[in-house]
Order: sequence, then C-alpha cells, then structure tokens
Amino acid sequence: MITASAESRKQTYNVTVKGIGAYLPGNKVSIDEIDEYLGHLPGIDTLKYYKFIERFAGIKYRYCAIEKGSGALNEDIVELSYKSASMALRRANITGDEVDLIITTTTTPPYLRGGLAKEIRLRLGNNGCSTFDLWGACTGIEQAITLATAGIRAGMYRNALLVGAELTSTSGRAENYAHGKVDRYDILLRGALGDGAGALVLSRSDGDNEDHILYTCCGTEGGTDSAFHREAGGSTLPLNLETFKQGKHHWHHDFQKMVKSGIPYFIEITRRTLELISLPIDKVDFIIPAAANFGYFSNNDYLNEMSEGEREFVQEIRTRMFTNFADVGNVPSAAIYIALNELYETGRLSEDVVLLLASVEGATWGWGASVLRWSQS
Repeated sequence: MITASAESRKQTYNVTVKGIGAYLPGNKVSIDEIDEYLGHLPGIDTLKYYKFIERFAGIKYRYCAIEKGSGALNEDIVELSYKSASMALRRANITGDEVDLIITTTTTPPYLRGGLAKEIRLRLGNNGCSTFDLWGACTGIEQAITLATAGIRAGMYRNALLVGAELTSTSGRAENYAHGKVDRYDILLRGALGDGAGALVLSRSDGDNEDHILYTCCGTEGGTDSAFHREAGGSTLPLNLETFKQGKHHWHHDFQKMVKSGIPYFIEITRRTLELISLPIDKVDFIIPAAANFGYFSNNDYLNEMSEGEREFVQEIRTRMFTNFADVGNVPSAAIYIALNELYETGRLSEDVVLLLASVEGATWGWGASVLRWSQS
C-alpha cells in the first residue's frame, strides 16, 4: 500500500506534465476498406452509412489492429497501450520502474475484468505500483488527470502514467453481430470507431513555479437517459445465446440525442470551467474535445436559438478546437491523448501554451474538464 509520508502530508505539491505519447496500429483504413477488415453484413449497403459518417462527422480514416480479410488480431490492447506508454515515458525521461501510479481508461478491456493497468505495469517491468482501471470513455482523460493530480498534490505519488486505449475492431467484426438485429446505429458506429492508444505522464514538482495543472474536475449530473449503452454483458443481463440472438450485446449509440443534448452541455462545461478559474477564452490556445464531441459543431442549426453573445462564445470555442479524428477515427478513451500527441509532434505545443481538455459522454452524461499549461521542459 502506498501512503503519503508524514513529511509530505505537511504540504501540497505542484504537478508537471512530463511526456505525451500515442500509438496507432497498422495502416490508415478508408471507408471503402472498412468491410474488408470488419467483414460484410449480408443484405446491408454499409457504404451508404459510412459515407454519412464521413460527411456528417468528417471521419475519413481509422486504424485497425486486426488483419485485413481474416480479422485475426495483430496486436491486442495491452500492446497498443504499452507502445503509447513507452513513448510517453521516454519523452519524460522516466523509466517504467519509476512509475508509482498507473490509471487506464477503456471501454474495450482485453477481458471482462479489470486489469489493463496491471498488464501495462508488467510490460513496463514495474515490480509494483498503484493501478486503477476506469470506464470513462470520452471523459476518461479528465478523470485520470483529476485522480492523478489529487494523489500527486497530496504527496502519495511522484510519477503517474495515464493511458487511454480502445480496440473496437474485434467486436465490430460481422460474426459478432446478431444478423437481423443490426440497425443503422450499429453500422454508423462501424464507420466511426477506430483502434489506438495514448499516454500522458504527470510528475511531482518541488519547484514553486512549476504547476501545469491549472484546473481539473469531472462528474455526472442531470437525469437524461443514456445515449450510448450496451444492454447485455453485465450482471443484470448476462450475455447468453438468447440475448445474443436479440442483439442486446450490440452497442447502441443514439447520434441524434447526443447532438441535441451534447451541444448545450459541452458549451456549458466550457463556460463553467473558464469562469471558475477566471480565465478569458482568448487566453486559451487550444480546446481539445473527445472526437465525438467535435461533431456537435459541424451543423449550425443550433446557433439560431442563441443570443448574439452566446453565438460569439461558441465561435470562440470553434476557432480554438483541435482534433485529428478525421484521420484516426473516433477512439473514445484515447482521442484526446492522440490529438495532444499530434500537436506535440508538429511543434504546436510551445512554452506556456494553455490547453483546455473538455468532454461530454453519453453513457452516463458524464463530463470532464482539465486546463493545462504546457512546458517544453
């Protein structure tokens, strides 16, 4: 058990962002190639739905960890996670055995149990540290930053490794669907989702002026029905032959509800965050949402019901948004990590760049917001 020492309990520590990394398996897969990886759904013109996703959400490519044609798994989610974690640790100049906290987020764990964080620990050669497995999907990175920051500030941890990963292509294979129960939401999801992983390293700083976490918080609120869920597979409704035949193990994503409820929710979370820390939006360099949240702003109809001041605020949000989901697909738990990594690798994360990571997810209508100040060091 890791506990804060008597000395460390006397003070709180600053938190620094030390390293970022990401990993995308295989090659880019266009909408014309999706069924070559995931298999054909008999009697369904899937390309029509994939083209809708490309047009509405802007997703042109995604990555698959499975083999074209056979669907055989080339790399599992532990491997994806390990490769992104290794990159982040290398950039942070931290070894695997120096990590004392690992937090992972995924909706596609390798097995129906916790343990992705433990598997990453073993791959890193770490003999023992605190490990947590979250199920935050789009809000996973903000949840992880919030928990890790609290632990580091309290003196419990020195180096935290945060990992978000998804491997959706295996469950998206045609043989895993109950034929006759496939609806448009199933097909749209096949066109939107991709595989990949990302990682972030946070560390304790003993310097008075080195605090890179300006704000971080997450939660759930309201009572809106879920827009993203999977009925079968849990203890209430176990997966068996009958529930499989009924297609209750399919992921259900109500895109219309996500857009209708997600737009005002995302705007409110952004506004609330900036007001809480008295940070003008023009001081924010990049707003990085989970990939799905970006699609909320591709349609301008919602602006008609807003006041002029609200429209101006939304325009400020839109001009600062960055996401690379068009080239990598929607990788829910890893989306923001992957976007951050591209900003880093393309030289756009210069000294003192201010980042607002903001997300809304439709399973619990959870939200997350983290404000970071980047440092080249």
